[in-house]
Amino acid sequence: MSATTELPTKEANLLKGHEGAVLAARFNGDGNYALTCGKDRTIRLWNPHRGILIKTYKSHGREVRDVHVTSDNAKFCSCGGDRQVYYWDVSTGRVIRKFRGHDGEVNAVKFNDSSAVVVSAGFDRSLRVWDCRSHSVEPVQIIDTFLDTVMSVVLTKTEIIGGSVDGTVRTFDIRMGREMSDNLGQPVNCISISNDGNCVLAGCLDSTLRLLDRTTGELLQVYKGHISKSFKTDCCLTNSDAHVIGGSEDGMVYFWDLVDAKVVSKFRAHDLVVTSVSYHPKEDCMLTSSVDGTVRVWKK
Repeated sequence: MSATTELPTKEANLLKGHEGAVLAARFNGDGNYALTCGKDRTIRLWNPHRGILIKTYKSHGREVRDVHVTSDNAKFCSCGGDRQVYYWDVSTGRVIRKFRGHDGEVNAVKFNDSSAVVVSAGFDRSLRVWDCRSHSVEPVQIIDTFLDTVMSVVLTKTEIIGGSVDGTVRTFDIRMGREMSDNLGQPVNCISISNDGNCVLAGCLDSTLRLLDRTTGELLQVYKGHISKSFKTDCCLTNSDAHVIGGSEDGMVYFWDLVDAKVVSKFRAHDLVVTSVSYHPKEDCMLTSSVDGTVRVWKK
């Protein structure tokens, strides 16, 4: 199987430092750095290729569930159990602003392309849009058409896309003020967008990943084999969009062929639940994080 030799299945580095479950691991925009966060209420900045911890950020009062860094690497946002969205300065480690307004824990955060806006997804069934340039701590927009917890959010140039436990992936066209809803009939726990922008990958709690056409909502393919029933496990595509990646509750990571949905590779990445997978923007390199307290860097 020549395809599998191109996949990052060899462990290159082990990033240790978090105490307790690591809930997310994310490459920055150019793939040179990684941010991780977890149950220990910290966010950590790493050089994952050298296995070096650069900085630890502390301010959250409860576990940190997600983190996203701006395209210029100067700022990042984070969210978690303390209901607030934190906006940080990378180099000083200071919190620039705390956005308050969610009525429950916050599951996910994303900057838009220009890093002027951050969107958060919450237990309170809402997506909230915050302006990083204004001094207001109020959201500039609240999207509250979901019927249950919003678990995940992705942004395109003109759209906000949210995945919810209510079984829907909802797309909000910001310019047109229009909403499209695709009902998958199973709780959606993670969504990710293909690099060409044409597809949305949705991880559902019936141990199935579903690939949707972004414009029509048509179900293009399903991917199975992993276990995803009760934990937030991540899914994403490789940077070439040739393969789909999913974390599993038994510590395995699966690679599927995008088109025919065959499992082309699976391997044990961790001892416990794989909470997140992040693929390098240019190279065949991947980050995984786990409830076991570790982050691993994989290369081919």
